Amino acid sequence: MNKRKLNSIAALMLTASFGFTSSVAVAAKNYPELKKEIQIMTGVLDTALKQSRGEKSIRYRSIEATYLVNQGVIYNVSTRSSGVGIINGLKELLVSIPDASMPPNVIIAGDNGIEIDMDGDWEHFAEETVQRFEEAFREQREEMRELRSEERELAWERRELERGKRDLLFELRQADGARKKEVQRELKEVEQKLTEFDARKQKLLKHAREIERKQKDKLNQRREAQRKAYKQFLVNFESSIGDALCRFGSGLRGLPENESVSFVLKDFSRNEADQAMDRVYVFSQEKIKSCVKEKINSSQLLSSAAVYEF
Repeated sequence: MNKRKLNSIAALMLTASFGFTSSVAVAAKNYPELKKEIQIMTGVLDTALKQSRGEKSIRYRSIEATYLVNQGVIYNVSTRSSGVGIINGLKELLVSIPDASMPPNVIIAGDNGIEIDMDGDWEHFAEETVQRFEEAFREQREEMRELRSEERELAWERRELERGKRDLLFELRQADGARKKEVQRELKEVEQKLTEFDARKQKLLKHAREIERKQKDKLNQRREAQRKAYKQFLVNFESSIGDALCRFGSGLRGLPENESVSFVLKDFSRNEADQAMDRVYVFSQEKIKSCVKEKINSSQLLSSAAVYEF
């Protein structure tokens, strides 16, 4: 390789190195400005979410932001529920729990539903509600165990009566006179006891089915209440962030178009294994700018987002 080629390669390497250093320097120089833009946008989102929260839904608590190079802005959003699933339709659930005492910040308002003083210790109340719900289930499970134990005892006693009946029938075939009449009387008593045992067993089974039905109803009420609470919160949350991004998204001028703005609802729901799950929304900066320029609306922006639970 001659000297001229070596000089050319060296020049190219120097230029590339300078260009890389320069781009890093420019990027680093823009970080403080981008941070200010993110802080302003965080304030906008915080205000929007505070204004949209409803008294009977899972409540927005706070929002924090960070920035990842080549990825974008990530907003971590926490809610009042913190994954325990605060119940929206609490009236039916609470009144179904035996001896459920109402805390001072909760009022059962007849047919109008339930009124909640959200300035009270709501999280503590929600936790106590879940505990009372679980205690009611424990009591019913204990009652079911007692019923099954009683059913086993009845089955044993019935088998004993059946054995005694077979012995009496055998004796009846050989008895005569006074003894025959006595055996017939004893058989009649055994038949009466067997009839009574069958009636008691049917009563036990009916009681057991009623307990199982109540447990199932309460569980369905709880799931439905949670589902409604999640849905109500998500409707307000998505509407708020969609409107905010479309109206004020241009404030993130320092964010490259190939990066994104993400929202992470921390520990928002629980999976079938009762593990806390985050709900994640990822919006491309390109789509946000399109909405700011009114090329798409907020509903279309929300539809374009990647949404998943993790």
